[in-house]
Amino acid sequence: MPQVRLFPPLWGTLLSLFASSLLFAASPVVKRIDIEGNKKIETAAIRTKILTSVGDRLDSQVVSNDIRAVFSLGYFDDVEAFEDEAAGGVRLIFKVSEKPTIADIRFEGASELNEEELEEEAQLKAFEVLDIHKLNLAVDRLSEKYEEKGYYLADIRYDVEPVKDGENEVDVVFHIDENEKIKVRSITITGNNLVSDGELKKVMQTQEGGFFSWLTGSGTYREAVFERDIATLQFYYGTLGYVRARIGAPEVTVTPDKKFIYINFHVTEGEKYNVGDVDFSGDLLFSRDELHEDLELKKGEVFNTDVLRRETLRYTEKYGDLGYAFANVVPQPEIHDDTKTVDVTFEIDKGRRVYVGEITVVGNTKTKDKVVRRELQLREGELFSGSKLRRSRENVTRLGFFDNVEFNRVSRKNNPNVVDIEIKVTERSTGQLVIGAGYASGDIGFTAQAQLSQQNFLGNGQVASLSAQIMTGRKFYEFNLGFDEPYVGSSRWSLGGRLYHVRRIVTALEGVPTFQEMKTGFSINLGHPVFEYTNLSMTYKFEKSTVDESTIIDKSIIHPNQVNGYASTLMAKVVSDKRDDRFDPRKGWYGELSAELAGLGGDRRYFRTRGAFKFFHPIIWDFIFRFHLTGANIAPWGGTAVPINELFIQGGLFSLRGYDFLSIGPKRTISGNPADLSAEAFAANLAGRQFVIGGHNEVLIQAEIEFPLSGRG
Repeated sequence: MPQVRLFPPLWGTLLSLFASSLLFAASPVVKRIDIEGNKKIETAAIRTKILTSVGDRLDSQVVSNDIRAVFSLGYFDDVEAFEDEAAGGVRLIFKVSEKPTIADIRFEGASELNEEELEEEAQLKAFEVLDIHKLNLAVDRLSEKYEEKGYYLADIRYDVEPVKDGENEVDVVFHIDENEKIKVRSITITGNNLVSDGELKKVMQTQEGGFFSWLTGSGTYREAVFERDIATLQFYYGTLGYVRARIGAPEVTVTPDKKFIYINFHVTEGEKYNVGDVDFSGDLLFSRDELHEDLELKKGEVFNTDVLRRETLRYTEKYGDLGYAFANVVPQPEIHDDTKTVDVTFEIDKGRRVYVGEITVVGNTKTKDKVVRRELQLREGELFSGSKLRRSRENVTRLGFFDNVEFNRVSRKNNPNVVDIEIKVTERSTGQLVIGAGYASGDIGFTAQAQLSQQNFLGNGQVASLSAQIMTGRKFYEFNLGFDEPYVGSSRWSLGGRLYHVRRIVTALEGVPTFQEMKTGFSINLGHPVFEYTNLSMTYKFEKSTVDESTIIDKSIIHPNQVNGYASTLMAKVVSDKRDDRFDPRKGWYGELSAELAGLGGDRRYFRTRGAFKFFHPIIWDFIFRFHLTGANIAPWGGTAVPINELFIQGGLFSLRGYDFLSIGPKRTISGNPADLSAEAFAANLAGRQFVIGGHNEVLIQAEIEFPLSGRG
């Protein structure tokens, strides 16, 4: 059946346009646009989203789009539009209902995370508009943070509480029920016939829970950490030559109460491989003989992936020392299963030779730029050097002022031959205020101490300290005031000084003192580096020693003129310091040698030498092995005996721990002549008994394991 068209296509289009124009002409004119209901959101901010303007014909579609645009600002629960009659047209009204703003954010029930950590994870701020989606995201982030710490059962929810008499304000309260950490009950490894379970578990961060888990943190399961453990095990097998070793996907089983977790994984070890041929390709700026010098990957020895990594870094730095900051050294191992060897070819792309451009320091809100810059071995404008960059980073880290130090290299877009260096630091607290008091039975009595120190005084890298310590039972007190400037002006000279006053009783037998003395003095030291990591200093000290003669246990042994007097000394000291951090070392070593001569004026004469060596090495987790060796000698000089109160006596917290304060050393027998004895010694009938007088030589060896009680950093 044929279709009947009332209008031809062209006529239909024209008619539609004509009808629309009649409707548009019939629409009223917008004479005024008002915004109602907004109290905190400015009217101007809302108007920027409205396309309808005064003088336009009212268009319902445009107004609908305006409503959606205003709502998209995210500040309103509801947006409506009304029209009202106005002379010659209509008044268009947009009525908004504002979302409440957050007056306060509180966290209840949290103990594992502090307030600052919770706020950082929640990413919410007071006085911002309430957004339920953001609250749900905050719960997710907090839950993930708790899972990182092993609290998989943490229950986190929130309440939105209207503020009484508040103008559309609410408090957001997060209720946190941390519950118990999920603990690793056991880790089972199968297939490892060549490497023991214990050896493999030792390199993993995830550990089985034990009796001391509360102290060491072992037994906590963190999924991200365990994933790294799998990669670490793979790498560890490579260091032993098992390059075909594979770690299977772990089976993780959680108990129904979600308190314990069991981990099982299978290992395929394979056979041990040795190093085959080592060669180089690409941009060879050195002869092959020179590249093979000091090479740790030696043909015929067991292949080691860690040695391969170190060699890669060494060649990268070697090229960096020629100015090739972005040299790319890629080791290409070729495994031969028939001969059980691994050939390695280092492919080298030297890249472009560059110069150091601008060096900037960021993240240092307190520490001044000069404190960082004076530790740098790189200089702006000079040819880039990889080894200088590494040593500069080590020097800045060694200051001990920062938790994290990063050296980022950025090529200039307009000049690829120049590389800018951004030093990004994260500052740590370098100030310390310690106040303590206590009471102990026996001869210690009431104790009190106070210490105020700043290792980065006013951000200048200076060290300022003030301390006091008191023990009433032993009539001991000590006051110290010190200041050190590591760089005087723009020079490399260091200058420091110290004022001190000490009163102490050296206890002999049954609480009876050997003598009671007071020392008051000052010292001034001047230093300058002589080699890298090594500093030479000279220290002048002037000290007055006063001993209460009535407290001398036996004047036939301890003559008053031997312990009283003035000492004017000059000491030379050489210090070599390669610790990774001066204040919280985790690895490295420290050594010092000193010689002190007393007799440059004053009436006390002696010659004292001392040597000390400290070694630090990380073991596992945050456990640090510390080794300390000290040796010293004091000898007479100038025809006089060494003052008794300069002899070496050990015992106490800061020397030989586990023994009483100043109780270890050579002894002498107390005289039987009552005229020589102190009143206390005579009353205690100590004649014929022995007491510690001290020695001319001292050796102390300490081996310790240090671990933090509350975590580092």
